[in-house]
Amino acid sequence: MGTFGQGGRFTDVTLNTLNSELGDAAIGMNVGLKYQFRLLGGLSAFVSADFLYNSLKDDIKKVTDTGLVISEYLNIPAMLGANYTVINLFFMSLWLEAGVGVNFCNVTGNPLLGATYSSDNTSYAFSKSFVWQAGIGVSVAKKLSLGMHYYGFGASDVRIASVVDSGMGDLVSDLKGGTLDPSMVVVRLGYHF
Repeated sequence: MGTFGQGGRFTDVTLNTLNSELGDAAIGMNVGLKYQFRLLGGLSAFVSADFLYNSLKDDIKKVTDTGLVISEYLNIPAMLGANYTVINLFFMSLWLEAGVGVNFCNVTGNPLLGATYSSDNTSYAFSKSFVWQAGIGVSVAKKLSLGMHYYGFGASDVRIASVVDSGMGDLVSDLKGGTLDPSMVVVRLGYHF
């Protein structure tokens, strides 16, 4: 998780003052689709879309058991890239790949607890950033693959939209709540169809 998993600043999280990179993010899950088409020899091109989810670390969640503050991180990268099969032996192959694209990042409330990040009047907009990834892996019998991918998501501003009842109508404010610069290693099991 790198610096995205570091932090321990409960007050920063509750006050929406996220520091650059540090997110107190726990190890999460990833699902995605990738369409790959062969160009020539062992070289292929791909397009992919992923959904990466990370909640806060358990020690932060314990402090927030009252339901006041729970956040989750969503990263949705859409990428173009190249895959190269280095070794192709019998039913196994070793491959390398790299890609670039755009990431849509969002800080959310926790729907399981019915709580939002700070109050029912606060929401978070998706922000966009440049994303790149590099990976290495093996494919077995052209049906299964196991890979390790490093993602660098680039800096994303956390945008906070707050609705306040002023007595003469709702006022909407758009504030910058901080900057996240997440990076992470993803271990991925794939099924080829």
